[in-house]
Amino acid sequence: MPLEERQPPSTPVAYHDRQGKITDWSSATTGVHVVCGSLRRKAVALELDFDPNIVWFSGEPVELQWTNGRRKNRWRPDFMARTASGERVAVPVRPEQPGPQWHERLAVLDEVAEQAQWQVNVVDVPHGVRAANLEWAADYRQLVPVDAWEVEAVLAAFQRPQRVREGALASGVPELAALDLVYRLIWQRRLQIHWDQPLLPTALAWVAPETA
Repeated sequence: MPLEERQPPSTPVAYHDRQGKITDWSSATTGVHVVCGSLRRKAVALELDFDPNIVWFSGEPVELQWTNGRRKNRWRPDFMARTASGERVAVPVRPEQPGPQWHERLAVLDEVAEQAQWQVNVVDVPHGVRAANLEWAADYRQLVPVDAWEVEAVLAAFQRPQRVREGALASGVPELAALDLVYRLIWQRRLQIHWDQPLLPTALAWVAPETA
């Protein structure tokens, strides 16, 4: 069953039963909205959307239920994803302060994953400069009509490392359209940047080797 394409079995609750904003992520990978239980999960959804190895993913599509003595438990791993090679991956987000409950949940997930032949990829919430850069680039993630000559002109301007604004101006494409296209190509990984440096107009960008 393609769990990574399913919606949650019922309305999601705030992340780890705490108060939080129930939100979603408009995915460029899938073209649909991915349910997230918090802004922390939304940040992870952004990373999954950017990962070229992930071809589909959804939020909380499966619920695990088990008993521990007389105690009944239930938990929904944060995301389920499918890779380009067809593997299914459960993606739980590590809590800020992992405790006994977290470790119990992870042990149950590992047992289920072994039987279901899933991978388990525990992730941390992205932070710092890379997270800020991804959030900026993600504003340009949705496909929009662009003339082929504009794409070719912008890529040609970045055959060697150029500052974002300088390369956009050198492309011959109108400035605002060129800047917009530069950020779109960064999101598409057709242009590379130093992800540990802020994505400012002065940041260096260059054509990805597979694009050149």
